[in-house]
Amino acid sequence: MFPDLVVEQQIIVTEGDRKQSGPVIELGGKGVWVKEIEEKLLAGDIDLAVHSLKDVPAHLPDGLSLVAIPPRADPRDALVSRGGAGLRDLPPGSRVGTSSLRRVCQILAARPDLKLELLRGNVDTRLRKVAEGAVDAAILACAGLDRLGFAERISERLSTEVMLPAIGQGAPGAGGAHQ
Repeated sequence: MFPDLVVEQQIIVTEGDRKQSGPVIELGGKGVWVKEIEEKLLAGDIDLAVHSLKDVPAHLPDGLSLVAIPPRADPRDALVSRGGAGLRDLPPGSRVGTSSLRRVCQILAARPDLKLELLRGNVDTRLRKVAEGAVDAAILACAGLDRLGFAERISERLSTEVMLPAIGQGAPGAGGAHQ
């Protein structure tokens, strides 16, 4: 279709990627995963950016637009546990890792007997922490686990009656700068 088009991929490491300790809210909220990307778009260093919509703030800076939203994958949250137990079957006092206040509140509403612990890092890191016993289980996005080939690690895909997904979870978005 565009035989002369040259595309170069550029990985941008954001503040949210670099700072792996402490609650996300202390870093400045959702924008910590997109600020550097927005700056590169506005400076003309990149032409297009693709990122998970759940991390994109509702209000974009002047000069930026959301230009495409490909099909959304499974928006639900997943429980990954060492023994394969689902949420209902985790023993009381089990340590469940997440970095999301939304997930903490909803898990404690469903299972107030569980102990929620801060768990940061990429998907590989979080899965490794479950496997090594740093936590008994973790809550991650189904879409991310599916896309990265880790669907078999999911102990339970949590129903939306138990865990309402984040807005935009499971949907990639593409954005660009405009004049």
